[in-house]
Amino acid sequence: MLIEGLVSILISVFAVWTIITMISYAGNVKHENTVNFYSYLTLIESDRYQFKVLKHYPNKLILYSPVTDKRYRIEEYKNMVRLTGAYKGHVPAITDIQHVAWHKDRGCLRTDVTFENGQKCSAYSKLPFKD
Repeated sequence: MLIEGLVSILISVFAVWTIITMISYAGNVKHENTVNFYSYLTLIESDRYQFKVLKHYPNKLILYSPVTDKRYRIEEYKNMVRLTGAYKGHVPAITDIQHVAWHKDRGCLRTDVTFENGQKCSAYSKLPFKD
């Protein structure tokens, strides 16, 4: 009887610990998605590149950097948003996405991202458009 009670207490403690761990993990994933989204914004709004939007499509941007005198693409690829240059290779800018869309809205570039866990992020960037 005493051993059965100890075993049931041990199982209960383990179940509570598992639930707390899963809740903590879910909160960290949401925070990580937000950090990734704002890191992407920091990149495209950076003075290091001073990007200008040459063309925009719902699923792809063509950018120009007067600093490097090069064209870049930002596009949805598999489950990520990637930054590519004119040649091979890419840099993942945002990962674990379900969908991304870019729009010209009120003179700004609007980025809307839906992550695989359903979380949504949206932001306006004051990148100049080459018309």
